[in-house]
Amino acid sequence: MSRTCVSCRLNTCCCGPTATSSPSADWQAHSKKASKKASKNVHNGLFSARACYILHVMLVMIHIALVIFYVRHWEHHVTFSFTPTNNDFWPVVLSASLQAFYTIYTAVLLFLTQQLAISRTLVRRLKLTAIHDISGAWVGLGSALSSVWRQTDIPASWWTTSAVAAYLASITVLHVTSSTLLQFQTFNTSMTTSVPTTLGWPDDSSYGSSANLGLITPSLPVVNHLTGLVSAGLSNTTLYDTLKTNAIAGNATVNATTVTSRCGLIPNVTYSANTSTAIVPFGPNSSRVLNASTLWPDQVHIIPWMEYEDPYNEVTELNGVYLMVSTSLELEPSVRDEVAINMTWAVPGIVTPYIIHVYFIQCSLLANTADGVVDMQTNSLLSSISISQLSTQWEMNQFEWSNTSWQAQVGSALATPDSSSGIIFGGTPSQITELSVADEYIMSLVGLNLTDEYSQFIYDGAVPISNFTLRPDQLEFAIARAAAQVIWLAGQMGTSNGGIQPGNGTAYVKEELIALRLNINLLPLAFAASASVIMLGLALHMTRAFNASHDIQAAIPDIGVLQLLWLGHRSASINEALEDVQHPTEANLRRAGMIDVCLAKTMSDEEKLGSSTDSLSW
Repeated sequence: MSRTCVSCRLNTCCCGPTATSSPSADWQAHSKKASKKASKNVHNGLFSARACYILHVMLVMIHIALVIFYVRHWEHHVTFSFTPTNNDFWPVVLSASLQAFYTIYTAVLLFLTQQLAISRTLVRRLKLTAIHDISGAWVGLGSALSSVWRQTDIPASWWTTSAVAAYLASITVLHVTSSTLLQFQTFNTSMTTSVPTTLGWPDDSSYGSSANLGLITPSLPVVNHLTGLVSAGLSNTTLYDTLKTNAIAGNATVNATTVTSRCGLIPNVTYSANTSTAIVPFGPNSSRVLNASTLWPDQVHIIPWMEYEDPYNEVTELNGVYLMVSTSLELEPSVRDEVAINMTWAVPGIVTPYIIHVYFIQCSLLANTADGVVDMQTNSLLSSISISQLSTQWEMNQFEWSNTSWQAQVGSALATPDSSSGIIFGGTPSQITELSVADEYIMSLVGLNLTDEYSQFIYDGAVPISNFTLRPDQLEFAIARAAAQVIWLAGQMGTSNGGIQPGNGTAYVKEELIALRLNINLLPLAFAASASVIMLGLALHMTRAFNASHDIQAAIPDIGVLQLLWLGHRSASINEALEDVQHPTEANLRRAGMIDVCLAKTMSDEEKLGSSTDSLSW
């Protein structure tokens, strides 16, 4: 027994049993074959529905996963080096792949959803015009919008045609956003690598017998005129490792050693004007007799090394340099009486000798090593190295011997006497004072300039007047800077010129690179995720996922020209409704089609098992 659709007032087709005569053997075989075909169609329909819903859910899950990746920035782990090939190739591949994926994926979704939606529409009791509008809307987005517009004239299916238009519009959104959903973008990154360096600070073993830093001291005034790559390795009082290559862009972390000085006044100095000597305490239990020629006012004089050598013993390892200073110092009167030595200068033409206060000062040398950052391209030091606080007031010297070779070597180099400055102050035969290059250089660093005073003395016979007050921080910085420059010059000149051979080392470079990384664009992702959620909801609604009956099938799978011809031949009610239309315009045909139809057939349980036949009537 089969079921045939009858007229009902409900939204679904109502079918009742019809009696059939006893079939012949041939007809039974044909019916059995048709039943098997119907059972296969039911199975295919269930598979299509499941595939449709699963694919829609998967699309939503893909976009949710992309949102999570965007929040966590996990996609940034996909990187490529920035090369012309990668920059031109991978973005094109990514864009084409995304477009191909979304085009194929949405084509499959559209095929399954359209078939299910039309099938579910045909088994419902609807107006013939509504079936026409819904079927036409699935042709494309333009047709869907046209079908929606027609509802303003003869409303037959507002909601379903609007749903189809929204579904197709969502697919269009996916097509538009697909190429920009994921993109490769350039970004700055860094990579740590090792590069060879030339050590800026030599170890004590570098100061061997071949080193003669005294030969280097006359070159000190030249250093202040060097800039850029020429002075690489030296920054104020800091010596740092230099890189042997500039092929890498970025910054390197190197060893940077800052030279500092601590100056203090030497008390209890005994001066003899007759012999122009001074007995200077060297430590708590020893002293030395030094040549203490009378100084010119506002002069800084480094006592030569030979003047405090012990002829019977090995050379004493002093930390830093000893100086005689004839400038004014900010001292308490009681302190001045303890440390000041009065020297007289016999000026020609003046009966009363000129009295000059001279102070003996020891400046020790210290070194502090820390990490420094160097620019790979310029070899210039980028980070400032913190140094100990300079003295703000004069203090008594705390004598100390040197425990490293570099302090004695540098002190000896700065104390090397020479006659290359050309400045000679002459009084009595025992009052001839000649400035060394180191003397003149130290004075220039603290702000003293004896050239003008020398000219006035030689050509104008001007009386010497002390008008400069020396601060301890000025002298400490000058001594430290001169010491650092001597060490740097020694490394630049090499062992053949009395210098030292700098060692080799390794630095870790933070190389700055431009690379490509995968990036998720938020705005296209937001549109694509919204479109996929809308498509899922519309697919569930249009295919009647929660109230579809699997026992009811559409008599025809689609509404096309051939299906319409078939319906016109089989259905008398449709013929009667359209027979009176004289002018077949869209509006007239839609108006005539406002009749209830149900294009469905229902299978009994026996037919599902293939033991009976089915029939269709109108």
